[in-house]
Amino acid sequence: MVSTTKYNLITYLPKALYEQYRRVANIYFTLVAAISTTSISPVSPVTTFLPLIIVLGISMVKEAIEDFARYRADKDLNNRGVSVFDHASNSFKDVRWRDVQVGEVVKVTKDAFFPADLLLLSSSSADGICMVETINLDGESNLKIKASLDQTKGLEEAALSSFQAWVECEHPNASLYTFTGNLLVGPPSFPVETTCPVGQASVLLRGCTLRNTASILGVVVFAGHESKVMMNARRPPSKRSRIERQLDLLILGMFALLFTMCIIGACCFALWTRRLMPNMWYLAPEPGRVAAAFDPKRPAVAWFLSFVTSFVLYGYLIPISLYVSLEMVKVVQSSVFINMDRAMYHRESDTPAKARTSNLNEELGMVDTILSDKTGTLTQNIMEYFKCSIAGVAYGSGVTEIERSNARRMGVDAAKLGDAADPAAAVWRQPGFNFYDKRLVGGNWVNEAHKGTIREFLRVLAVCHTVVPDGPEDPAKIKYQAESPDESALVVAAKVLGFFFHRRSNTTIMVQESVGDEVHELEYEILNVLEFDSTRKRMSVICRTPDNRLMLYCKGADTVIYERLAPGNAMNEELKDVTRQHMEEFGAAGLRTLCLSYTKLEPEEYDRWQQRWVQAKQALQDRDALVAEVAEGIERNLILLGCTAIEDKLQQGVPETIERLAAAGIRLWVLTGDKQETAINIAFACSLLRSDMTQYIVSANLPEVVALEEAGKAEEAAALAHDMMLQQLSDALAEMQSVEQEGGGDNALIIDGKALTYALADDVKHLLLAVGSRCQAVVCCRVSPKQKAQVTKLVKDRGDTTLGIGDGANDVGMIQQANIGVGISGQEGMQAVMSSDFAIAQFHFLEPLLLVHGRRSYRRIARMISYFLYKNLLFGLTIFFYNGLCFFSGQILYNQYFMSLYNVVFTAFPPLLLGLLDEDVNRAMSSRYAGLYQYGPKNKLFNAWTLSWWLANACYQAAIMFAMVITATQAVHAGRSTGRPYSLWQVGSILFTVVIITVHLQLASMLTYFTWIHHICIWGGIVVWFLFLIVYGSLPLYWSTDIYHMFREVLAPAPSFWLLIVVVPIACVLPSFLCLEISRHVWPDDSRLVLEIQEREKKLMQRSTPLGSKVQAEEIAHINKGNIPGGPLQIKADARVVLPTLNIPAVRRFNSSRVPSSRFSASLTPGSTLSRMSPLTINSGFVPPDAPGACSYFTPRAHVEHSNSTLELASSAQRNPVIAALDRQLSTNPQRHRTTSAHLLRSTSSRSLMAQPDVPGEVAVPVTSLGSPRQSGTAASFGSAPRFGH
Repeated sequence: MVSTTKYNLITYLPKALYEQYRRVANIYFTLVAAISTTSISPVSPVTTFLPLIIVLGISMVKEAIEDFARYRADKDLNNRGVSVFDHASNSFKDVRWRDVQVGEVVKVTKDAFFPADLLLLSSSSADGICMVETINLDGESNLKIKASLDQTKGLEEAALSSFQAWVECEHPNASLYTFTGNLLVGPPSFPVETTCPVGQASVLLRGCTLRNTASILGVVVFAGHESKVMMNARRPPSKRSRIERQLDLLILGMFALLFTMCIIGACCFALWTRRLMPNMWYLAPEPGRVAAAFDPKRPAVAWFLSFVTSFVLYGYLIPISLYVSLEMVKVVQSSVFINMDRAMYHRESDTPAKARTSNLNEELGMVDTILSDKTGTLTQNIMEYFKCSIAGVAYGSGVTEIERSNARRMGVDAAKLGDAADPAAAVWRQPGFNFYDKRLVGGNWVNEAHKGTIREFLRVLAVCHTVVPDGPEDPAKIKYQAESPDESALVVAAKVLGFFFHRRSNTTIMVQESVGDEVHELEYEILNVLEFDSTRKRMSVICRTPDNRLMLYCKGADTVIYERLAPGNAMNEELKDVTRQHMEEFGAAGLRTLCLSYTKLEPEEYDRWQQRWVQAKQALQDRDALVAEVAEGIERNLILLGCTAIEDKLQQGVPETIERLAAAGIRLWVLTGDKQETAINIAFACSLLRSDMTQYIVSANLPEVVALEEAGKAEEAAALAHDMMLQQLSDALAEMQSVEQEGGGDNALIIDGKALTYALADDVKHLLLAVGSRCQAVVCCRVSPKQKAQVTKLVKDRGDTTLGIGDGANDVGMIQQANIGVGISGQEGMQAVMSSDFAIAQFHFLEPLLLVHGRRSYRRIARMISYFLYKNLLFGLTIFFYNGLCFFSGQILYNQYFMSLYNVVFTAFPPLLLGLLDEDVNRAMSSRYAGLYQYGPKNKLFNAWTLSWWLANACYQAAIMFAMVITATQAVHAGRSTGRPYSLWQVGSILFTVVIITVHLQLASMLTYFTWIHHICIWGGIVVWFLFLIVYGSLPLYWSTDIYHMFREVLAPAPSFWLLIVVVPIACVLPSFLCLEISRHVWPDDSRLVLEIQEREKKLMQRSTPLGSKVQAEEIAHINKGNIPGGPLQIKADARVVLPTLNIPAVRRFNSSRVPSSRFSASLTPGSTLSRMSPLTINSGFVPPDAPGACSYFTPRAHVEHSNSTLELASSAQRNPVIAALDRQLSTNPQRHRTTSAHLLRSTSSRSLMAQPDVPGEVAVPVTSLGSPRQSGTAASFGSAPRFGH
């Protein structure tokens, strides 16, 4: 039986209460509620218990609803049926999953789920194999083959009654992809006792589905909570946002303020009691009946009792409902705003964005560094066989997407690159195969000089894999189920080139080999499969060929294959250098390369090795390490055949997204397993690397290190590589620091996995971090999954808010280690998504996720918390001030129900309004002016200065409203026609009304975005208070007590009441409103300026006056006259067009005066259109200096790039020149908030806010070595690493 619930009927109450009291604030309010039941409390228990019960009740009900949903899902799962063999009746019987026990034999039929972890005994297939779908386990939809042991594959149902065997296996664990065990069989089932090693290939995991197989028999090895899927059903690492951690400190600060106020009040009250109380005869009780709290002879007791009273009374400083409100806001932000955003919906795969947690919404707006995988994240992970090198000859034609992109960047016409336009090429193309070379296709390879090598090359492609064929054995209809797209592409390539793999069993592979006009059906007996993993970086198959040869076919990364080549072999010596050269060429084109090799085994050698292999496979301890060690012993003396080159195209919108993220000030680290050349060229193609960057290439493949490794001196080579890493990174850091002193520039670091191994050492990693933090882009090549997690931890420990994004199981460590994990639901299954905090379908969805949702969530949460603390401090201070007026005696001013409902009713909606609907600029402006994102990483809205402003404003407003209300309602004045002065509760009601109106008015004064919901929440909240005062005062006297008919008979008829509730809130809010407005107009920040740009565009879009109107005529004349000397606008009648958005020039350089010509029009009236007739030359007009919000403006150089939008030109001419200038400056330099004016003047180019196409005409700058004068576009290379000048 499986249960994933947190509670049951007995444990719900204690466990749920425990969860709630993990928050310190709830403990405090419970303590206050307990004190309120005593005689020393200034308030009744109802005042404290009511809000506490409401807050705890909402949270506990939410927990109960969520847990009940889990209970129902568990119940449905446990009640599923399965057939279990019953030895008593020698037949199968139906039982529920909850009753399945370890050791029982179960029968699972086609399309049914496995009820437990099973050891496959046999299947309906004659060769004992079955097909399994693991989509519920890891998200992968491709089928996987599972094979029973040879000793049991013939087991039938009739023989189960006499079948006996024993299973030895590892203890239950969470590793989904490993299993260590043995099956012990012997008499009477088998004549000889035999130990059969059992691996993961024979284990069927709970939750997977049986496909394409009629039925299987399996024995249960792990059931219930011991099954691997349940062992993995643990919560991911707990992550908390930076604001949440700051909030904890802020709450502690509020507690400190509370204790300070309590101590001040207690001390004052104790002094008053000891010194003044004896002289106040009118307060002195009868002799012998002096209360302990007022006994002048016992000031210490008076101090303590006053402290406890104040502790209860000032509890409103601590926001009791803050955590509940935050949780509600975050849930709506994630489940509604993110999950339902159509801009992040991928139509092709029907995949929306998914927020798997709501705790990190605001953290999305504070990201400093993104650490990204490449394959499947930046690229599509749809592999196509594109080129190859066989026997030293390169085959394949065509131009890759990376080559085209780089050609555009270099100003070369991609059509001149020699792209194959042969119509015959289209005949051979199919999914996974985009290769054409007439020397190989159509069987023409038999005419090549090295046809024997080519034949062996194609055999490796057709035999060395774990692919499962699916469908009819027809080359046109067959489908291949592979664990990776690379492997499927290689098998498809073999098929198209004449080696058609069409069938496999547990021990054989059938291949149709076409040699010329002859077709041979050949069977390869598979003896061993040495599987691929991220450590081995290779896979091998040992097989017996049809001509009875023992062959080992191996494919893998060039680094591991070259290390295992047979020394002194003539073919290897001939092919090594030329194949390496071809791989570098393929890598430069952005292709993924793989080396193919083989070796012939002697029977005696293989028999000796097989014995060690069986022993390693049967080991129950450290089996994986032993198997890898034994595999190492036979994968040697290889003979190189050549290499394959596979293209993985970039995802849609990746370059544009990276440009916008860079414009937002976010650093991007790409961690990939590709070769250095491939990684660099793909980085250029996706705009991660740019021509104006200085590239620092760090490599451990130095001649001295390589020489020591080849000599077998591994320890000396490692020590030398370590020292070289230290030196290279130190030199790079010194160079960057010297360049920064001269004005700075953008840097990029490229480092390979081998160098990274030494760079992550304890005495070197601080240098790596210092260098990487000064780079706008970092590319790590040949990186292992473990290194991805290590690099992520290194960057995170520096204090950066990190975001890890990937799509495969090898990215899980990086995703979980980062502050925010984003998984991409791609071709490699759902492992990354299942471990992530947010899931998206494409990399370019990261832009709206961060720049729109992240920025908005940060702004909303920060302002919501600040406002929450403000309104609570304001309310608490009025109580403190009045208590001080009463000698801190503990006298309350407000009705107890007023105080109880202040947070949970009367001011509950304004914070929710801020958290859900607060907005400054729309999503289009958030993406266009990406520099606005820096408010989050710099934490401008939730820092000490901002919080101090809020708290100071609360103190000011509390003092002003208290002074004005108390002064106006003194007992010496009669504020009513009856001539009676206001009583205590009437003054409290007036002051409470002022508090309610003030906090709502403060919210209205700070908003820049209003909807009908805003008006309902703000003004409706005030109305709710008046309705409550009327209804509560209308209740019988027993319930309403001192509030009985107060509004109708006392407050409403009094003109002073209406005057106070109007004048006092205005007097409180007006100073902060004026300061805010003066700051917006005199020292505006970037968000305010962009907001004005947005409002101006909105007004122009809504313009619908007739064509001949005066306003429009003046606007058109002004555009024609002053702003567009290169080509006037002409009016075309009888046309309607849609107003375009602002466009940014393709290349932004300070010395560029020409804007690329464009065809566009602007909508003015339904019956007319403005169109441009010739290219533009635009003068910049006013341009502000670097400092945001500067008061003085100047006119710099005459030629500054500018948007080519008619709308922008019109708005620039008609509005404040400061706004027009800021619009241009923000477009020109979105990073101006991070630089100085001197730096801007020295810059040669700047990043654009929007994605820009590469412009023809840029040229490569020669590479210079470290220490040479720095040039834009140089690459600083260390050691003997290859240098690339782009």
